[in-house]
Amino acid sequence: MEADLVLVHPEISRRHCRLVRDGDNWFVEDLGSQRGTLVNQVKIAGRTELKPGDRITLGPVILGFGVQSSADSVPAEQTEGGRGRMRVQGRLANAIPLGQPMVIGRSEEADVQLNDVAISRQHARIEKGPHGFRITDLHSKAGSFVNGRRFDAHDLVIGDQVQVGPFCFVFDGRQLVRTYRLSVGRIVAQNLVVKRGQGPPILKHVSFVAEPGQFIGILGPSGAGKTTLLNALSGLRPADSGEILVDGADYYEHLHELRALFGYVPQDDIVHRELAVREALMFAARLRLPAGTPRAEIRTLVAHTLQNLGLTDRSNLPIDQLSGGQRKRASVAVELLSRPPLLFLDEPTSGLDPLSEFKLMELLRGLADTGCTVVCTTHVMENVYLMDQIAILVDGRVVFQGTPEATRERFGVARLSNLYDTLQNLDASTIPSFEPAPPKAEPTEPRTLPKPIRRAFSLPILLERQAAIFRADFKNLLIVLGQPLVIGALVAWVSQSAPLTQFFAYIATLWFSCSNSAQEIVRELPIYRRERLVGLSRWSYLLAKVLWMGGLTSLQVVLLFLVLSLVGGKPAALWPLQLGSLIVLAFAATGIGLTLSTLAKSPLQAVMLVPIILIPQILFSGFTVPASDMPASVLAVSKVFPSFAAERIADSSFVLGQPISGELARDFTVPYQNINQWYRSIHGARLKNGIVFNDATPVYLGFLNLALWTVGGFIASYALLVRKERAG
Repeated sequence: MEADLVLVHPEISRRHCRLVRDGDNWFVEDLGSQRGTLVNQVKIAGRTELKPGDRITLGPVILGFGVQSSADSVPAEQTEGGRGRMRVQGRLANAIPLGQPMVIGRSEEADVQLNDVAISRQHARIEKGPHGFRITDLHSKAGSFVNGRRFDAHDLVIGDQVQVGPFCFVFDGRQLVRTYRLSVGRIVAQNLVVKRGQGPPILKHVSFVAEPGQFIGILGPSGAGKTTLLNALSGLRPADSGEILVDGADYYEHLHELRALFGYVPQDDIVHRELAVREALMFAARLRLPAGTPRAEIRTLVAHTLQNLGLTDRSNLPIDQLSGGQRKRASVAVELLSRPPLLFLDEPTSGLDPLSEFKLMELLRGLADTGCTVVCTTHVMENVYLMDQIAILVDGRVVFQGTPEATRERFGVARLSNLYDTLQNLDASTIPSFEPAPPKAEPTEPRTLPKPIRRAFSLPILLERQAAIFRADFKNLLIVLGQPLVIGALVAWVSQSAPLTQFFAYIATLWFSCSNSAQEIVRELPIYRRERLVGLSRWSYLLAKVLWMGGLTSLQVVLLFLVLSLVGGKPAALWPLQLGSLIVLAFAATGIGLTLSTLAKSPLQAVMLVPIILIPQILFSGFTVPASDMPASVLAVSKVFPSFAAERIADSSFVLGQPISGELARDFTVPYQNINQWYRSIHGARLKNGIVFNDATPVYLGFLNLALWTVGGFIASYALLVRKERAG
């Protein structure tokens, strides 16, 4: 920072004002700051002489000129731990509840009393308006500010930062919560090392610094470790060693508390392309915002975010129909919903045309000007001049960090567009690593960690999102509903054998379920990883997948079974048992499909793994080769397969409650052989003609097998998902 006195706050401009001494007199001069400079609550224009006792106001900071700093310089009744008291309806409070009209001011008659001389007796009023909660300035002397801008009246949006004199608040949709910091503070990374496998480290003792409200670019050749550094800084994949300090607090140690301060936009889209833009943002906001946030306030926030990013006229279009630049802005919009004070972006301009690239970089510049610290990796140099700082990464080491002008001087290039030519020929080992300078002004008070946000229960939101994605893709809807109808009609046409029909039914169920779920996780992994950073539960995520995919396949099973029953002839007497087994099998196969999805590295690979699972199901089902014909070792293996369990239940549905006879053995050959083999293994004798078979043990064992496959698939998916997160 070029300033001699650094005041870390987003409402204070980079060059706010200047103190000048002329002989024995001192003057203050505003340098075109955004908020202006006030002397004794009067905004100055030009140079103003200072007298002892004058109060200079810079944003939320009040400086006393010529006054000895002491605890007695402010009346005790105006302080509370160094900050002004706030009373709501006569009681000390840290939040202003909204609902009924509230007047904010210094007088005792005010509903919200802020005890500071910078506050007017009646300063502002908050009331319910046609578009939500509205705050109106009551012609106060010092003015009121939202997000660093003075206003007369303003409709509040979730995340708005309201400042009344030295008091700062954040609107959370229900109340104004008092806060003592609007920026994330200084971030310092020291000696970060990231290893992958047995090779050399990707990051080699990297150091990095970010001041509040800066726009910082991480530049370097391909393979230098830019994305790895960004992932380490954001906590998406922490470094193997080293530390990151946020205002002196260890970020990795307090990741759970501090990660709510960070936004992260990866190279891949973090929105579901099937959804409309507004719909995708609504789901993202509901997952990110605190539990109990009013739905009307969420809609206002989404509309405000769409307007700020120039997406209002595209809000009802599916994201898949947007241009590359618009899709990238939609991903940025998802992150801005929670109004993070620090935003990370990985190659945000990759694949964009020059105009879209400039607009996006200009947007990021504007975000930094509002106090948000923006850090992005990039390889495009045309718009680097918009940045405050550039960190040069070569061969896993930050060899320089400074302003664009200092970068040109350091590497001896007339234009930054020529920098990459210089870096290609640079021997990084000959250049010492960058070491951040100590801050000019350390915080005088200990920083309190933010409390983790209690978010809404995510399972119903995720299920609702799954349904919206399903509805949005009409072709997929036709395929999912048409598959069982076509296959059922073909099976009924080809075969009139009830056992063979049931065999095709459970093989089709396995195919439906595995195919439906095999791509689910791997194709939305970037979205999942980002949502994990904001606290999404793995349990809720996987349970939503199991319930939705299992339920969807169950619908297909019911349609298939109806077609087989209506077209193929009279159903078996125990048809509820057959249908029930197919529904339970659908959930077991969903667990298998999700396990494949967490194993695969791409959606294509997941699809190719499905036949490897299905073909053994056919071979070891006990129908193509009856259990009675299997060698003991093969039979022992077959009993593990879900298809074998489904076949056992199907066999029992044809034999249970029936007298054993030659006609039964002839009409249901394979079911009779399989049940007879099971009976002989238990009782040491064959089924006798004339007896009625009423032993439902094979049914219980079959359902137990399928239940274990369902639970086992969930656990395996969970474990593999954890490993995938750690492996990156």
